[in-house]
Amino acid sequence: MNTQYDKNIVEAARSGDMQALERLLLQCQPDIARFARNVCATPEDVEDAVQETLWIVSRKIGTLRTVSAFASWAFRVVKHECYRLFRRVRRELSTDRVAEQSYLDPGVDVPAMMRQETIQALANMPDLFRKVIVMRDIEGIPAVQVASELGLSIPAVKSRLHRARSWMRLTLGHWMES
Repeated sequence: MNTQYDKNIVEAARSGDMQALERLLLQCQPDIARFARNVCATPEDVEDAVQETLWIVSRKIGTLRTVSAFASWAFRVVKHECYRLFRRVRRELSTDRVAEQSYLDPGVDVPAMMRQETIQALANMPDLFRKVIVMRDIEGIPAVQVASELGLSIPAVKSRLHRARSWMRLTLGHWMES
């Protein structure tokens, strides 16, 4: 969400102007949806994250301290919502249910099963590796920025990313077998 929003509209929305708030929400919704599509696991989660983010922004815009911080604040809200939904899916997803399904069963939706297993693999990954792989491979954040945000050196980011990718290959390797 690198879009710059009109500071006058943000300030008016922050001050309680409902028309300005509506214009601001309409203006930022495509950016929020674009980010959510890159981070959330399912289209349903994208819709939920966008709606929840817009609702939170509309409810809490008055707490925004600096008008120029609106874009980064909205970005953090949608990021938090995507991760919240991811954690919910992780809790709901039962590895037993996935293990019971046969890969050869014609009634099994293979892409959905692969997506579920990918979510489960990420959920089971140690947090220090998951943060790096999500930031680099899902969010597309450069290694320098990841290192800065996580307080790591660039070689440490690269090492953790390598280990996270190895974890995913090991966990999901059966999808690559012929």
